[in-house]
Amino acid sequence: MHVGLSLTFQNYQGLRPDQEVWADEVRLSERAIALGFDGIWATEHHFTDYEITPDPLQFLTYIAGLDRNVGLGTMAVILPWHDPVRVAEQVSVLDTLSGGRLVLAIGRGLGRIEFEGLRIPMEESRERFIECAEIVLGALESGVLHYDGRHYQIPERRLRPAPRASFRGRTYAAALSPESYEIMARLGVGMLIIAVKGWEAVAADMARYRDSYRALNDGEPPAPLANAFVVCDRDAGRARELAERHMGNYYRAVVEHYGFTRESFAGTKGYEHYAKISNEMAEGGPDRVVREFTDVQVFGTPAECLEKIVWLRELVGAETFLPVFGYGGMAFEDVQGSMELFAREAMPSLQALPALVVAA
Repeated sequence: MHVGLSLTFQNYQGLRPDQEVWADEVRLSERAIALGFDGIWATEHHFTDYEITPDPLQFLTYIAGLDRNVGLGTMAVILPWHDPVRVAEQVSVLDTLSGGRLVLAIGRGLGRIEFEGLRIPMEESRERFIECAEIVLGALESGVLHYDGRHYQIPERRLRPAPRASFRGRTYAAALSPESYEIMARLGVGMLIIAVKGWEAVAADMARYRDSYRALNDGEPPAPLANAFVVCDRDAGRARELAERHMGNYYRAVVEHYGFTRESFAGTKGYEHYAKISNEMAEGGPDRVVREFTDVQVFGTPAECLEKIVWLRELVGAETFLPVFGYGGMAFEDVQGSMELFAREAMPSLQALPALVVAA
């Protein structure tokens, strides 16, 4: 099983200089590489304290130069926010420089503040995502940029540097709404699972996605990537305390950043699923949604963490686990201690697991 460190670059409540946040994430990456993590993964977000990593491909290019073996992954590049020609070029450059180490995850975006700041109509995000994905994935496969769509018209040009190798089987998409699963299956990409709802519900979603993928493609879908927040400590009680405090802090920042309790998705085309979630959150109150979020994450002793990860891996068919250790204002010493204990006493067992056989 591939185990990759997932970074959030969260400046919780803006309490620290941004440069310190970045320096800590780089330090954590360097330590993760030394500990034997298989990859370093970075998100994309703009403008707020929530996460301050506007260019994951640029960051991963730096990481590629730190180590010649560690894997590189995006979580994810939000396609509607970019010129698809430039995304294809940046991806090809990084894959060329790194010797083919990049795993590309893409998404369509959810934050209104980000859409508005980047001057992209949020109502067009689904259409733009599909067109961007077809352009980028087509160019990475064929080496040719060319498209005639509603939002993008691209004259035929060669992608340079030419793609090093196919991205089939190493392209994924982050998706939460039910409508998105068929879209991702149609695009022929795997799924990046973000732990925000019960794993049993995720397993049902994955079953529907696999059915769609098989119907639309010649073959089986790539095994999904599973991402979750982690606290690993020898004291199970302390692990729970840290998890409840800092996962709670993180998810309150999620609610604030995306505006889930402010009806910000009401009437927004393509975001009907999120309008429903927003209403449910408002009805249940912030404490309930924070508890529900924390419950699906991974925390406890190394043995308890290992047990839950193995369980969710088998439930959803994941062959990659992407733990997040730093979030919600957690002290760097606690972040690093949790990661190091996990790496020493849980990760080797995960990396030694044989490949899953997923039932049809």
